[in-house]
Amino acid sequence: MLRHTDKFEASLSEISDSLLAPLSDQPRTWLLGRALDEFVSDLRALDEAAEGMVSGAPRPNIVEPVDSAIPTVVDGSLLVSGQQVMQTWETPLMQAMAEQVAGPDRSVLEIGFGLGISAGYIQKHRPAHHTIVEANPQVFETAVEWSRAAGRENTEIVFGKWQDVIGSLGRFDGIFFDTYPLDEAEFESHFLGGSTYAEHFFPAAAEHLTEGGSFTYYSNEIDSLSRRHQRSLMSYFRSIRMRVVDGLQPPPDCSYWWAPSMVVVTVSEPRY
Repeated sequence: MLRHTDKFEASLSEISDSLLAPLSDQPRTWLLGRALDEFVSDLRALDEAAEGMVSGAPRPNIVEPVDSAIPTVVDGSLLVSGQQVMQTWETPLMQAMAEQVAGPDRSVLEIGFGLGISAGYIQKHRPAHHTIVEANPQVFETAVEWSRAAGRENTEIVFGKWQDVIGSLGRFDGIFFDTYPLDEAEFESHFLGGSTYAEHFFPAAAEHLTEGGSFTYYSNEIDSLSRRHQRSLMSYFRSIRMRVVDGLQPPPDCSYWWAPSMVVVTVSEPRY
């Protein structure tokens, strides 16, 4: 099977007769062709979207673990271990994500404090309780100081990796996940190896979300969700909603996002 475009060719070569073996020749050919056509369509869409992207900059290796390195804030960027962990261009995205999980009388779990942008938007919805988990000691102290401001008595700041503490936190009406790989091993396995970085958190989110609750996360998706991404979500949740946030302006030297849009994903109805 071969697909030719003006910029690339894509082919599918079978190396085993067992591929889709239970099917007869015609439906088997249709399904294989559909899979190849979907790849071609995705690559064409990515090429078209690239016209509106910034060039980006190389990401340095994580030398010191992000949960122990000393953070600094420079020109709206939270820098930890040489990594651009968060930047202020994300503000419209954080606002849209907060709207999906926060509200009066709701309990909200937020994994990762960062610059506190999303935490501030969650607070504007006046949740009944707002728990924030942060693994970096200095960022944790910043979050604690932030929580002491008037009107934030509903906040609880928990120190530690989410994997170590979430088991004791119970269930929540809203869960917001936006963290950064702690080391190169996590970057390789979860960021490069997963359908989306948050994928390794999906089982925990499903376990700790109430039946009527909602879960959102930094999606790393430009204008839709890949089928691989959707399949992973549907393994743990029964419902997916999507909204595209446009007008994002990552700087030309951003090392983790380059497009002027990102999909806000909201999932619900966990499969306990």
